[in-house]
Amino acid sequence: MCMWLDNPDRSGLVGAERVADVERITRALRDFLPGGEGITRVVPLTTGFSNETYLIEGPDLILRLPPSAGAMLDGHDVIGQARIYQELGGREDAPRVPGVVAVCGDRAVLGVPFFVMERLAGEAIDDLDMQPWFADAGDDLRADICRQWVSVFAGLSRVRPLDVLGPVVAPEDDARTWQAFARKADSPVLAALFDRLLAVPAPCSGPPALIHGDSKLSNIMWLDGRVNAVLDWEMALNGEPLANLGYMLHALESDYHAATRAFKLPGMLTRGEVIALWEQVSGRSADGVFWHEIAQMGKLAAIIAEGANMFSSGRSSDPKLAIFARSVDYYIGVMQAMLDSGGY
Repeated sequence: MCMWLDNPDRSGLVGAERVADVERITRALRDFLPGGEGITRVVPLTTGFSNETYLIEGPDLILRLPPSAGAMLDGHDVIGQARIYQELGGREDAPRVPGVVAVCGDRAVLGVPFFVMERLAGEAIDDLDMQPWFADAGDDLRADICRQWVSVFAGLSRVRPLDVLGPVVAPEDDARTWQAFARKADSPVLAALFDRLLAVPAPCSGPPALIHGDSKLSNIMWLDGRVNAVLDWEMALNGEPLANLGYMLHALESDYHAATRAFKLPGMLTRGEVIALWEQVSGRSADGVFWHEIAQMGKLAAIIAEGANMFSSGRSSDPKLAIFARSVDYYIGVMQAMLDSGGY
């Protein structure tokens, strides 16, 4: 079934197998989208093992497709992603997200489910290839960027759970999900580390709220140094807000790991400053965040382990996954060091 903002009964016109080339995507969307005759071309922006993103030039829209290499995460269901964007777009307490133009589960159109959303102005900060406006800026701008980043994700602590995400997930149950993921990735060492963490109950900061699940700097769209949208909700859930903070802290230098490249630049907030600001904006205490920080490090390790497994088994030839294969032992080591230090 496909849904349109202006014509919910319009049906697909193009029968297709799994569409792999942009020329066929372009022709199909010209026939299918309202106003599709204005499409000049479709340009890949990101492809691989995560949901794929294409720019639809002409009407200036964004197309999201399932990963051609096979979905690594359950959250890479594009129809589910569209539903999250739609509910967020109708909520006054949620951050800005792109508006959804069309949602289509009819495989007769492109061969796979997909959705189309508006393209918002701005760009994400690339940690590997940082844009000059950020990397070469003064310390004050970077400090302000960092404060906005913390404030956006701390603010989710005040956003009530989304209906589309279903029941609240306890931190321990979320950790068990990633433990199972580690087993799937053939990483018994990592699975055993989760057992150590789960022997201790997870601290909670208060009522459940919306959890982004991937609260890194690069998932924010910036325009003139201000937040213009929050993107990539593949790992979102209703749960304990300390999870957002715990995930954010992996980017900052600690006794267990180095900072990511962006957070090594002058002006970026320290770990202590991030925690203090999160408490101020969220209205919650960050006591007990270390449990959640370990859990989120385990989540990252499980994702990296599965990516490495996909590459080594031949399920994917994505070159990014070759990097995962070289990194998995490091992340497992960081989690183990954190558990040892915390007495788990």
